[in-house]
Amino acid sequence: MTDVKNELNNEAEIKQRLHELALAKKTAAAKSSRVQIKAMAEVHELSTDELDSLKILHAGMQNRQVLNAFRELRVKLLQKSKGENFICLVSSLCERGGGGSYVATNLAAAFALDKTKTSVLVDCDLYAPSIDTMLNIDASHGITDYLDDDELDVQDIIYASGVPRMRVVPIGSNRERGAEHFSSERMSEFIAAMKARYSDRFIVIDAPPILNSAETRILADLCDMAVLVLPYGKTTMEQVQAGVDVVDKSKLAGIVFNN
Repeated sequence: MTDVKNELNNEAEIKQRLHELALAKKTAAAKSSRVQIKAMAEVHELSTDELDSLKILHAGMQNRQVLNAFRELRVKLLQKSKGENFICLVSSLCERGGGGSYVATNLAAAFALDKTKTSVLVDCDLYAPSIDTMLNIDASHGITDYLDDDELDVQDIIYASGVPRMRVVPIGSNRERGAEHFSSERMSEFIAAMKARYSDRFIVIDAPPILNSAETRILADLCDMAVLVLPYGKTTMEQVQAGVDVVDKSKLAGIVFNN
């Protein structure tokens, strides 16, 4: 009887120890994530004047209406994802200058406002890339270079943006292949790697106008959700419906009217 009792006690102790180890591992992982976020030092952190000039939102900005609009969009996307990290495509409907890049940049900035989260803005506009120029990034490699060169790692194409906790992936120099870039297996691997590496990282893809770009339709299939940007008062209902029809209904997270 004593042997049986001792065996039961040992089993209980083992279970308790395993439980304690699991809790310790979970706590260490959370602490490591917080340390990594805190350690994301910027080469040059943009001043509030520079952010205002670039029309990038920040916590102290005067236009609270714009700030709150992007915060609300962030909340709605998090509700749709049930708090899990995701990759979100942002595309204007059918014309350049429709506000797609503006919304993509500020959505990424909105996630970075939360000190428990990080964001990455990926420039996938092969025809009118703007992110590296806008943020004055001297990039030696970008997403297209990564897709063409198996020797490059994901970390080789991620750059500081000047916005705390926000990183960018520029378009790169090899843009001749067009849609073939984004339909490759390596692009699928890139998407998977970006999501899996950090659970607190939210990825925003800046894509060309969806009605005029085969690339954007391919990217929409790869992403978890999509946001369409419409220039206020400049689109017809037929164009809106055509854009909505391109995106899988389960992935369409919303439509933003950009004034």
